[in-house]
Amino acid sequence: MDIIEKIYQLKQDKKSFVIATVIEAEGSTPGKTGFKMIITSGNETFGTVGGGTIEKMVEKDALKFLKRGMSGTKEYDLHLEENTSKEATGMMCGGAVKVYFESHLPKRKVFIFGGGHVSQALERILPREKYSIVIIDNREQFVSKSLHPFAEEHICKNYESYLEDFKPEIGSYAVIVTHGHKFDYDVLKMILIRNSGLKYIGMIGSKIKVKATLDKIKNVLGEVSLENLYSPIGIDLGGSSASEIALSIAAEMQALEYEKEVPHMRLR
Repeated sequence: MDIIEKIYQLKQDKKSFVIATVIEAEGSTPGKTGFKMIITSGNETFGTVGGGTIEKMVEKDALKFLKRGMSGTKEYDLHLEENTSKEATGMMCGGAVKVYFESHLPKRKVFIFGGGHVSQALERILPREKYSIVIIDNREQFVSKSLHPFAEEHICKNYESYLEDFKPEIGSYAVIVTHGHKFDYDVLKMILIRNSGLKYIGMIGSKIKVKATLDKIKNVLGEVSLENLYSPIGIDLGGSSASEIALSIAAEMQALEYEKEVPHMRLR
């Protein structure tokens, strides 16, 4: 199987992956211009950019680009000495290479926990060519296709049971808007335990209730990373209706997708 066939197969399987291509090579380098390697979200590789230490560094950096859903270039110095403009590899062959990382992601999965008014409004706003929506609720009447005509999956299940085997693709989003703070807490706790690598975890709630939830989380789990948690959810647009809250959530997701600075309402 060649690179083109592998790319086609990954796209057919709706897998996330990066194509790393050597676009410049100077001096004595193991990787020549045009060398390509595929790195999947599961850290599987196909092809090569030259082997050795640099290939391991490229694999690691590829997953960083994939997690951000971005493409870009990086330069590597193949000398033992540090170089301020290029990342040193510690290799002895000399020269330098520049690698272009091209991220390929299928539709971003958006896991919406809670099928009430906010989630119904949110799924109507999110662009369907970019996001694939999964509705999860422990009440059967709130996951119906009549309430959620734009969702691709409708799941009625206990939240904690559903999250026991939760393995989302890199770059996925989670929106926690259940019908009770206990359920919000249960969902957030399980997501953090699973260390799911979500791009975005948004949880609804007032600042007082969010702080209480986070204090409880820390008491149970200890110091956990909340870097990707946005709670209270949304950006400060004003308004308190379900459609206005949904708009602020969609705007926050859009800003995160394109790395824009916006007035998040989340607690620091």
